[in-house]
Amino acid sequence: MRKPIKAIRFLPLFILLPILLACNLPQWSQDTSISATNKEDTTRRPYPTNLTTSVDRQLLRQIKGLGDIFAENKIWKGYDYRTYPQYLVHVTKEGPDRAFLINPPFLPEKAILLGENENQGLDNVYRYDGRMQDAYNYLFGPNGNEVFTFNFQIGIQAYYTQAYTDDLSAGMNDPSMTVSYSTHELFHRFQDEWEWVPDSKQDFDNFPITAELLELQILCQEVLKDLPDSRLDQQQIRALLQQYVAIRSREMQLDPTPDQLIKNHELYQEQMEGSARYIEVMSNQQFFSAQDYEARFGYSLLEFWVESKEDVRGLVGQSAYYGTGGSAIYLLHRLGISIEEMQLGKTPYQLASDYLQMSADDLESALQKAYSHPKMEEIRDKVKAWIALK
Repeated sequence: MRKPIKAIRFLPLFILLPILLACNLPQWSQDTSISATNKEDTTRRPYPTNLTTSVDRQLLRQIKGLGDIFAENKIWKGYDYRTYPQYLVHVTKEGPDRAFLINPPFLPEKAILLGENENQGLDNVYRYDGRMQDAYNYLFGPNGNEVFTFNFQIGIQAYYTQAYTDDLSAGMNDPSMTVSYSTHELFHRFQDEWEWVPDSKQDFDNFPITAELLELQILCQEVLKDLPDSRLDQQQIRALLQQYVAIRSREMQLDPTPDQLIKNHELYQEQMEGSARYIEVMSNQQFFSAQDYEARFGYSLLEFWVESKEDVRGLVGQSAYYGTGGSAIYLLHRLGISIEEMQLGKTPYQLASDYLQMSADDLESALQKAYSHPKMEEIRDKVKAWIALK
């Protein structure tokens, strides 16, 4: 059984990130003790260096490989992961012991360019330990999440900053775990350039929990949980997308909230977190071997053990949408729909609904198809148990 997280150190992204809500983390004050110089005027060293370990090089190799995949513009047009400034801090039980800058627009003093024997093809990566203790103190301090922050200031530049350990799988037997934080979270910075979804909001505290809605939300995840699946043909892909639209349409009809939180919160979460989950999974699927990486947008909510209504709200109010959003986007892409239209303030549901143009009869037929799911009885039993929680 999967249990909602209580600790937050290096856990699966689709579970951990709703807890972090890192987009609201405070920004570091500017570092005025380091003079920054233009990177073009600094030390370009043609000779080999000895500044990394095999773990560092493995992580840099992953960053380089995934950057090359995104640069092909086949996963999400316009997302150039290679260009974002990053500060990666290696940590042990005793604290930080080394750190690396990637793509610094301005270079702090004492930053050392990695030689070609170590940089794994990244032309702009430097060993820089000058701020690693400050970064560590923040990430592992009272306002940190022990993993990452968006706005750690070095000189005049804000860096996406992330801690990592010798175990790049973060104890999950998944070699993508550490680098996935980087690709996923930096996609959120790319989303800063998107148009706002009209009337969208994040209101986790007031997200509705009713038996009728829970049944549909668990069912939606169950219908989509096996994606991506390259074996599906166009008819099967379309049928799954129709069930998704039918389920979400019924949820909106049942929404008891005055702010229409199914439409304005749930569908918005599928756009924001689902798209980040989509690019994460699709790029990892290309880079890592099938033996090492299981490509999956989400997991059955039936597998999770919850102890309270708060746990339930955390699952269906946010965690679930990494999976359902990523899956819906995958289906749209497979049908040839431009998923980049989400940058114009559209949700996966809106794109799917506009494409399918389902009538009332079509919606009812697709909903009944979803209700015929072999785990429907188990879903209803789970709903009864969760509704009874305090």
